[in-house]
This record gives sequence, C-alpha cells and structure tokens, in this order.
Amino acid sequence: MSTPTSLTHDNASSSSAVEHDSHEWHPPQAGDSRSPCPALNTLANHGFLPRDGKQLTGPILTHGLEQGYSLSSALAHVLANGGVALLGQFGAFDLNDLARHNRIEHNASLAHDDAKPRDEYAPIAPNSKLITQFLEQAKDGRLMTVEDVARARVWRESQCPGLNAFQAEIARGEMAIALGIFGQRNSDKEGIPVDFLRTWLSEERLPDGWKPTHTQGLPETIRTSRKLFNEMKRIEKDGENTAPGRQRVMVDAMLFMFVLALCVGYFFIGSSKFV
Repeated sequence: MSTPTSLTHDNASSSSAVEHDSHEWHPPQAGDSRSPCPALNTLANHGFLPRDGKQLTGPILTHGLEQGYSLSSALAHVLANGGVALLGQFGAFDLNDLARHNRIEHNASLAHDDAKPRDEYAPIAPNSKLITQFLEQAKDGRLMTVEDVARARVWRESQCPGLNAFQAEIARGEMAIALGIFGQRNSDKEGIPVDFLRTWLSEERLPDGWKPTHTQGLPETIRTSRKLFNEMKRIEKDGENTAPGRQRVMVDAMLFMFVLALCVGYFFIGSSKFV
C-alpha cells in the first residue's frame, strides 16, 4: 500500500485554518503536540483538528470528531466533553496533555506501552510490536471482528493487571467506536479490514479510499461495547488461549497437515503402480 506524500504545514492552530483545510495527510512537525490516542492524532494529521495539536477545547474536539469520523453530535459531545472533564484541566489544552496517566489514558493499550511506574505521562509513540500482535488476533487475517478484538483485549489485560473497571470500559469503548467507524461486512462476517487498522494505528492516518458511510451514534457504540464485554467474559470463562499469533499458527499447521496428507497419498498411489 502506498503512503501519501508527506507535505509540510505551518503548525496552524486557529479554527479558521481547520475550516479551510484540504484534509490531506501531513505528518506532525517538530514542536507539534500529539497524544497516545490514534483517533485524535489522525484528526490532527488530516487537519480536522489544529495540525499542531494545541489550544484545544471541548467544542473544537466535538467538531473534529463529527467532521473527521462522522460521529453523531451526541457521541462527539460525550467523548469531547467527558474527556475534558476527566482530564481535569481548566481552559485550553494540547494533545499531549491527554497522555497524563490514569486520567483518560490507561494501561493495557493495544498500540502503546504502559506508563512506567511514577511517570506522570504515558508513552505517545505507537509500539509496532504491540500493533502486530493485535493484528495477529484476526482469525482470517483480513477482518478484525468483535470476537477478535475481545480476544486481543483479554490477552492485553492479562499482561497488564490492575486495570480498573472504568478504564476497562474506556478501552472497550475505544474499539467499539473503531468497529463502528471502519467496520465492513463481507458474505459471512463483519469487522475492520486489517489493513485499515494497520494504517490507522501505525501511521495515524485515514486508510486509503476510506470515507464515512454512515453517522456513528451513541446507542450503537454502547451496544458494540456490550458485545465486547460479553465476548471477553465468554473467552475468560472458556479459558481460551489468547496469545498473539495463535490463529496464524493454527492455520499454518492445518495447511502443513493438508500438504503432508497430499504428499503421503501421492506416494502411496504412485508406489502402487510398482506392486
């Protein structure tokens, strides 16, 4: 997949600059502010938020979420204003303020390292190994379903004990929104194309060719989050092995056994000619 041309920007921070932005992908420049949240970083990289990631407010976040991801007004308001309240910071803030540990940011991320003990801020850069391990949870290697995400969350939370119930709810909500925004349906299942997730999490840009096809609302996001919760409980109850790569190993093993059976069958059929 080709990567869009990297263009420069002038660290624009005004709301008027956002309104007149062409929304092409520009990588952050030196001095720009970014967070541990790929969704918001992507909005800044595409100019749906100020490209420098600075001097943000609840209304600016709400507008960016509505325009960039086609979230409903209700969902965008809940996320933006609820996030500002959890951050506990009066006045404008920068994206990197969202890295303040255990406010909105939490451990057991599917894409970022945990905050180190005694650190006030969590890491911002994506961890490519964690992202690869997450994407390996897709059973068919193409679509990341609710079941796949639930398996990934169970595994990640097993690696990072201490996540409280509220933080776990935030983590499920993050992926419920992503499933709603990027989810697609094929003949037998629904999920996010793995290539979409890889682009979004690793490069913090909108996937090539993606456009919103619907308005993602609060009720459907809550329903998906509940599905994730129920699926995680089922996986934990069944004691399912959630280690990354297991699905790929199973497929490779089945393919190996099939090829081996063909070889053995060919050998015996061929040998029978000489009996």
